Amino acid sequence: MPGFIDMHAHLLFPRCSSGDAAPQFDRALSEKALSRQIDFGITMVRSPATPTVEGLKLRDDLNAGIVRGPRAIASAELINDASLTAPQLRQVMRDALPSRPDYFKVYARLKPEQVAVVIDEAHRHRIPVIGHLQRTTWAQGVDLGVDHLAHSLDWSIDDLPANRRAAYTAAIKGRGGFRSRIDWLEAFDPNGIEQRQLVAALAHKRVSVDVTLIAYDGKFSKPADGRFRRNPFLRAFPELRSDWERCGDATADWNADDYRRWQAARPKLSAWIKRMSDGGVLLVSGTDLTNEWIAPGEGLHQEFELLAEAGLTPNQILRMTGANAAEALHRSDVGIVEAGRRADLVLLSADPRKSISNTRSIVWVMQGGRIVSRDAPKP
Repeated sequence: MPGFIDMHAHLLFPRCSSGDAAPQFDRALSEKALSRQIDFGITMVRSPATPTVEGLKLRDDLNAGIVRGPRAIASAELINDASLTAPQLRQVMRDALPSRPDYFKVYARLKPEQVAVVIDEAHRHRIPVIGHLQRTTWAQGVDLGVDHLAHSLDWSIDDLPANRRAAYTAAIKGRGGFRSRIDWLEAFDPNGIEQRQLVAALAHKRVSVDVTLIAYDGKFSKPADGRFRRNPFLRAFPELRSDWERCGDATADWNADDYRRWQAARPKLSAWIKRMSDGGVLLVSGTDLTNEWIAPGEGLHQEFELLAEAGLTPNQILRMTGANAAEALHRSDVGIVEAGRRADLVLLSADPRKSISNTRSIVWVMQGGRIVSRDAPKP
């Protein structure tokens, strides 16, 4: 197989901090996680938001072979300050240019006119833009020229049927951000006319989407769910478990009915991903690594299994982490096994086209023509 590509794997892990203190990034922990990823057959990662100086230095060290792990491409720090004027936005981006970012990333709070400024400035420098959008809808982002979209949905109130928006606004005020995601998904219509038009636009413009199902299922899983919170591959990362239990439990205030409602609405998320796939959208695989209950390396294989549960075939999933990723990256040297490409390869002992779980049957991992890992990792 071509080496697996994780299109949403943040390079630097933030550590749990007390009070309102800014998170501190842990380079040693991050290097440990990157080394684990190469053992799981991940030979390239895209980091869609990275502390500009620290993160892009780590990218350079990975690509120079100073740090063991996948080769990396990375964005500068995400842009999410809705108070910034157009000149201020452009200056933020120009300040990042000396670190040579591969991307800029616009985030949830930015208004359409701000997203437009970032896209214009980035494209002036021939740098693509990743969108984690919400205040600006996906449809607006596509019209403005965004190059890539992160996660499966934009969670924008404007994407809900008009007669459901007032109830959702009330849910945000009364239930908070993550709990109100349940209300949003209950109201969402993946088969609506606006969504069909969006799929057509995404497919036509070849805007890639990394769907990160594990980021939702990991966050919103019940504490007793062994698939994520009791994942044996997290034993190697006790510091992550400690941080997530202290600071990162998104469902700490959920009750039994919240979990029930999420599980009842969750098939809509699968249906939407299947609709995008069937509509020809350029889907790519990603984990949103550094988020809670995602085990470095093994999390991508769990993502493959979640995509299969959503109705995608093994061949479609393998394309997402191979040929589709290469297309989204505009790379002709990775993602496919053929003469002239880099020898970033994974040898498997079982056929993943028969069962996607067979991506775990690793015999060896090759990076740039050199075997860098042997045998499937053990917990």
